[in-house]
Amino acid sequence: MAAELPSSFGPVDAGTEEPVRRFIQLVLRGGLAISFTLMVVGLVVKAVEGSAAAPATPLFSLGAQGDAGDIIMAVGILVLATTPAIRVFSLIVLWARERDWHYTAVAVAVLAVLAAAAAIGHG
Repeated sequence: MAAELPSSFGPVDAGTEEPVRRFIQLVLRGGLAISFTLMVVGLVVKAVEGSAAAPATPLFSLGAQGDAGDIIMAVGILVLATTPAIRVFSLIVLWARERDWHYTAVAVAVLAVLAAAAAIGHG
């Protein structure tokens, strides 16, 4: 059962709050499922290739290093790492629509910290 976001851009009321929260839950579960699948596929590809080496793969050069298995697993880890950030963004939208500016500001600050950490850490 897929939850859909309400089509209106007005404030969220009691009738539309639950579908939005289900959508956010779906984002988390979907991100986990996609990440898990990519990591398993990457592991299988790595095993079939017979390679035992596992070089570090920086975020900003995913396609430039490593073999196919390493790249697929790195993308799976990237999806897993970005899933909470997507949730925070979804919460920003939800709380802004609810006009809850305190929580919206906190979520924007959290998203800014996540972005800064990714930039400073070079992925």
